[in-house]
Amino acid sequence: MIARSLTALAALATLSFSTVAVAGEAHVTIPFASTGGIDEWHADTDSSLYLRSRSREWYKAELLGPCSGLSFATTIGYVTPANGSFDDTSSIVVDGQKCKVTKLEHSAAPPKKK
Repeated sequence: MIARSLTALAALATLSFSTVAVAGEAHVTIPFASTGGIDEWHADTDSSLYLRSRSREWYKAELLGPCSGLSFATTIGYVTPANGSFDDTSSIVVDGQKCKVTKLEHSAAPPKKK
């Protein structure tokens, strides 16, 4: 009984760190974003950025539109749903401006800047 419970718990923990299928579409999340789950970020443009999770996985977030100042920002904030995970319902905050995420997907590391 205990072994079965531990196996089920391990499976649940694995699920929380991976892509979850929702209605036939992949729903990508970065767990624990509100408590340090994102340890690095790089602006791609004013409309997209790369995020690295605590587990060293890279993600690319597309924003609803340009987020003024993102390309030059030194800090950003994260607005997450109640569960604290960062996903396509989240937002970032740059210089007090809230910018809505429309797409979050797994990615390679950001390209090196020249």
